[in-house]
Amino acid sequence: MSAQHQQQTPLSIELQAYLKAKNVKQQELADLLNVDVRTLRRWLSGQTIIADVRELKRVADILQVAPERLGVTSSLYIPLTPEQIDDATQHAWKHIRAGKYYEANTLVDKLIIDIASFTQSTDTVLLRRLANAHYVAGFVKSQVSRMNEVNAAIFHYHEMEQIARMLGDHNLMNISLTYQGDMLQRRGNVIEAITYLEAARDTTPQADISAKGNSVQLLGRAYFKARRLGDFEKAIKESEDLALELEETTSGRATKGQYNAGTVYEEYGRSLGLLGQTKEGMDYLDRAEQEFKRTWVTQRRDLLLTSSRAMVLVHGGEIREGVNKAVECIELVKKSGNVRMMDRIYGIQQYIDRLSHEIGSAGIILREALTGPVEY
Repeated sequence: MSAQHQQQTPLSIELQAYLKAKNVKQQELADLLNVDVRTLRRWLSGQTIIADVRELKRVADILQVAPERLGVTSSLYIPLTPEQIDDATQHAWKHIRAGKYYEANTLVDKLIIDIASFTQSTDTVLLRRLANAHYVAGFVKSQVSRMNEVNAAIFHYHEMEQIARMLGDHNLMNISLTYQGDMLQRRGNVIEAITYLEAARDTTPQADISAKGNSVQLLGRAYFKARRLGDFEKAIKESEDLALELEETTSGRATKGQYNAGTVYEEYGRSLGLLGQTKEGMDYLDRAEQEFKRTWVTQRRDLLLTSSRAMVLVHGGEIREGVNKAVECIELVKKSGNVRMMDRIYGIQQYIDRLSHEIGSAGIILREALTGPVEY
């Protein structure tokens, strides 16, 4: 379109500002907005004016700007439709899959405010949407919070559980119980965590393969924390079998891509490393990387594997190399907003501090044996 036919509109201004600020291509923004790139270009040029207030509000939410910036009156309350709840939920998952947790967190904060008026609904279609909204909100909060700040995630997973029970939905039930258990083990309530995770495994027989496999993998993690290593090995083997079965089936992916053979191998490799089996642990992390290359974007893959390798190397005595990996992971956390991975880095720091104290104490004992007690 020629320059004289272009006009600046509130929408075109905000779209241009987003492209520049985020340094993304038009096709990427079109995908984010769930529109054809030609539609986006008409919006950018001002050739097409959006008159639908709901659509303007949807776009504002995705661009993370106040609706007023696009001409939507602040006093005008527009409840979301079920389809708009779906759309907002899917966009949050899209950010998660891209490893963009800051952006996902902003979206879910807005989404939870927008669905607050629906909490007393008995409409099953709407309830399912609300459960999925709490699902993505709980997941995001679990990733952007440290271990002592997981109450927000637990709240959303509990809300999801209540709706799942009303609907009799085994997928939603499995996921809500699984992630409540995972949050509890992060907080140090390992016995209670195992209760939730075993309930997810044992009370949701109709859940799909991905939900079952994810649940058993995280149950294995809790068993490891409880030093029930035999149960840990059994759980990881079962989770691996389910992950391999998942690759060969068209079963629904209730876990939104968060579970696959790669996550199982990463779990097992990291755990072996913490047990001092460095070579075996690194071998499994290499296997995980090969699996992730088929399914995960670089940022998510690097964040998970870099933190795991740091842990395995440090616990295996390769302190300098492990610390370098830990520093690399900290930079990835800053870029992505996945604060959860900092739990691992703090764990490394605590381990090194304990090791330093033990070495220092042992050195004093040996020095005194060689030279006699130090006089003060």
